[in-house]
Amino acid sequence: MNFRQLETFYWSVLLGSFSAAAKRLNITQSTNSMRIQELELEFGVSLFDRSKRKARVTKKGQQLIPFAEKLLGISATMR
Repeated sequence: MNFRQLETFYWSVLLGSFSAAAKRLNITQSTNSMRIQELELEFGVSLFDRSKRKARVTKKGQQLIPFAEKLLGISATMR
């Protein structure tokens, strides 16, 4: 797990789409998807349900949100 993966996850959740998060982070949508997939592989769980047209956060993804928020907040404070 790295900071960029968590940041990508956070913005994907907050903005409601991978493409909006990619635009916000100034990365390609494929890079965004790759970071999310790497995070899912590391944790061994699906963070998004991709079975519908729009990806939705899973219960495990919901559990990760507060941790991502804390780490991003700490990073912002450090800067």
